Amino acid sequence: MPGRADATPFAPPEPGLGTRRQPEAGPAAMVAAIAVEGLGKRYPGSEAWALRELTFEVPRGESFGVVGENGSGKSTLLDLLMGATRPTAGRLRVEGATASLLELGAGFFVELTGWQNAVHAGLLAGLDPAGARSLARAAEEFAELGDFFHRPVRTYSAGMIMRLGFAVAASLAAPIVLVDEVLAVGDAYFQRKCVDRLLKIRSEGATLVLASHDLHAVKSLCDRAVWLERGRAKVVGPASEVVGAYEEQVRRRTAAESGLAAGRRGTGEVVIRDVRFRDAAGQERAEFATGESLRVEVLFETTRPLESPVMGVAVFRDDGVYCYGPNSRLDRRLEGTYDGCYLLAAEFEDLPLLAGAYEASVAFYDREHVYAYAWDHRMYPFRVVSDGPEHGLVRLRHRFQVTRVER
Repeated sequence: MPGRADATPFAPPEPGLGTRRQPEAGPAAMVAAIAVEGLGKRYPGSEAWALRELTFEVPRGESFGVVGENGSGKSTLLDLLMGATRPTAGRLRVEGATASLLELGAGFFVELTGWQNAVHAGLLAGLDPAGARSLARAAEEFAELGDFFHRPVRTYSAGMIMRLGFAVAASLAAPIVLVDEVLAVGDAYFQRKCVDRLLKIRSEGATLVLASHDLHAVKSLCDRAVWLERGRAKVVGPASEVVGAYEEQVRRRTAAESGLAAGRRGTGEVVIRDVRFRDAAGQERAEFATGESLRVEVLFETTRPLESPVMGVAVFRDDGVYCYGPNSRLDRRLEGTYDGCYLLAAEFEDLPLLAGAYEASVAFYDREHVYAYAWDHRMYPFRVVSDGPEHGLVRLRHRFQVTRVER
């Protein structure tokens, strides 16, 4: 008899997908898809609380992010929202059915084919047989598994199972979509498809809850967010502010390592051909003085027409401290269609950096600034020298003045 895991990505035990949780009375029921008040969760046999005194609301149609270190309570929160477990304390209201992209593929029957598993998922979700077959066709098209879609799941690789899981879960129409660390599914091409599907779900008015270590994705996809620390909400607010506060803590703890290894990443629509440093006179150099102009020239080529890609150049100190990272989207510049070979120039006038070793990152993103076409992270070193002893990271314009004060 085929086995299946305890949890499924498409059918919470109680209530199941396709059911509707009855809202509580009150004004909040009119505007909030999710309402959490004093929520706490402690698992049997444990004295530690996975979540404690958590309070927030997610209005209908909003994208809400959840960030925090491993063990902070992110997955427990999504399990509670899905209905896979019950809270120990507090109140929780979820208005409407949920589709969950959590443990992808965990609930598949391994002896059944991808098609049969997709149909089964649709039936569990409350669809009629015709609707379940329609769901399976949509999942087949999205997963791009070819003939494997009609073979037993036991013949799949781990990556193929995750593809099938995402395709099935993302094809279920639900007013609330829960996502937990699934943006690293498969290769760069399929990751981009996953992000695009989440963007589509968001644009269609669904309420999206995303728990992820990918802070860039949280900032790009979410309107608001919560930062969990040891099960408690440390910060709740606009996603950019919450992620910024969390990033600052991460930087302080991991300044020596930068938190992200240097290297080349991207989905391939942009190829970075060359990067050079020049001074104000156009001379190529690798060393600059504090106060000089630094011009970073990036020769790049697109492999297909791209609409308003986001282009950025960031500067890091060699110990990983993030100094500055402007881009064309923030500057509201350089929009248009790019198809061919181009030279991007980023000029930093009156360079304020003090003496030391630095590294530049060059990145090209999609127009929504969600996934990278090309990202050369901390791959281009240069040095800064100063004409005198100074302390800190940058030279700030300043002056000292003393005024006699009568007592």
